[in-house]
Amino acid sequence: MEHISYKTQTEIVTFQGREIPLENLTPILSPEQEAAKRRELEQRLYEVFRKYQQRETSAS
Repeated sequence: MEHISYKTQTEIVTFQGREIPLENLTPILSPEQEAAKRRELEQRLYEVFRKYQQRETSAS
């Protein structure tokens, strides 16, 4: 299994009078991995919008 490193961002927020630490972990990817993830995301979004457009077209 591939080991993935993460960039950590921590912020303290106040919620209902209590301080709560929020930690955001972002994977550190190579440019090739980032490009592959971006293509995958774009393809999934395209499929969602295409289905929505088909539904709008058939409802008219």
